[in-house]
Amino acid sequence: MPDAVPARDPEAAIPHTGDTPTPPPAAEPAPGRWLWVIYPLAMVAMNAVWGGVMQVLLGKQIAAIVPEQAASAAALGLALSVSAVSSVVSQPIAGMLSDRTRTRFLGRRNVWIFGAGIVGALGLVAMSQLTSTTAIAITWAAMMWPLNATQASLTAVLPERVPQRLRGSMSGVLGAAGMIGAYAGVALAGLSQDLFMGYLLVAGLFLLLTQVFALTTKDRPAPEPEARTTPKAEAGGTMPGLRGAPDYWWAFTGRFLLILGYFSVSSFQLYILRDHIGLGDIDRAATTLVAISGLSTLLSLIFALVGGWISDKAGRLRLFVGLSSIMFVPAGLIYLLVPTLTGAWVATAVTGAAFGVYMAVDQALITRVLPDFGNAGRDLGIMNIANAGPQIIAPSLAGAVVGATGDYRLVFVLLIVFTALGALSVRFIKGVR
Repeated sequence: MPDAVPARDPEAAIPHTGDTPTPPPAAEPAPGRWLWVIYPLAMVAMNAVWGGVMQVLLGKQIAAIVPEQAASAAALGLALSVSAVSSVVSQPIAGMLSDRTRTRFLGRRNVWIFGAGIVGALGLVAMSQLTSTTAIAITWAAMMWPLNATQASLTAVLPERVPQRLRGSMSGVLGAAGMIGAYAGVALAGLSQDLFMGYLLVAGLFLLLTQVFALTTKDRPAPEPEARTTPKAEAGGTMPGLRGAPDYWWAFTGRFLLILGYFSVSSFQLYILRDHIGLGDIDRAATTLVAISGLSTLLSLIFALVGGWISDKAGRLRLFVGLSSIMFVPAGLIYLLVPTLTGAWVATAVTGAAFGVYMAVDQALITRVLPDFGNAGRDLGIMNIANAGPQIIAPSLAGAVVGATGDYRLVFVLLIVFTALGALSVRFIKGVR
């Protein structure tokens, strides 16, 4: 479809001073209609992998190898933590490499989405054939490289191809797409009784939509090295300084804490239903997880779209990030005090609404505090450590607690404490309302 008429972004002319992020080019074309369709669909595919594999397939695969409840929780925590270490390393490296890719074939972001998408899909199918927890942990850790190369390049599309005035709305659509994708992965994996078929369906969806995105969208040309806007950009791999970009690091801290609390619970949702809620059978827990996740996804979809649109109109990104972060506290209290299936439904509904608003608006907030637009892939890759880093700590910590005590109540305390601190950290961001 033809692109819309280019529109000038009034915020693009703001000079770079102190904590203000380096602006994008002065004239930013509005995204074409097709980008509003295929970009969210690509994010659906990306999040289907995370939802299907991390919430269902790994748990079912490990439970089949290690049936004992506490041991399976500890083994799952170890596998997720090892992979997250790999993710911390691969995210910024993948972003940095795509920043510096110069190719006429597809473009610097699309070529990575194309190639890494193929490798990632093949790796997912290979995962289904593993029969030891050690092999699962190692292979899933290796899979972080092509999967994060895809995600890092997709993430950079938002600040590069969407003007600031539309990022809240696009971010809301992407947040909704992320929730739909996570649920699609959970549904495909949870309703498939055969492990191979579950991996195959998730891999097929991932391969199809990433390839369509790479082959049908137009990449923005990479800026020439001499056009980079700050001396730090010339250094390429240099991390943004704490003093030079405090808003960036407060946003990093807020996301790190919230994801730390969230993954302390979500990584073990399948086992929480089986053990803490008392469903007993792993297949029954997986089927129930599909149903509960459906409600969570619906609420996330609604609240992501509404939250992104309202934040654009109100111009109050920080307020919405803080409010959505604090909503996880009552959800944790419900899990803690009402260990029933009804309690799980209510708590999941609250976290679904909160996470929908958070992921929509926080992503828009992050694009506003980037230290250097010329190195968006690098800086977003570093920011994505706030997603991957907690996934090292949370599963290890929660898995160790459950393995030692056989009790999930302290896990819900972690959710409450970390998300409350994440909400507090947002208050220290000064350059964005």
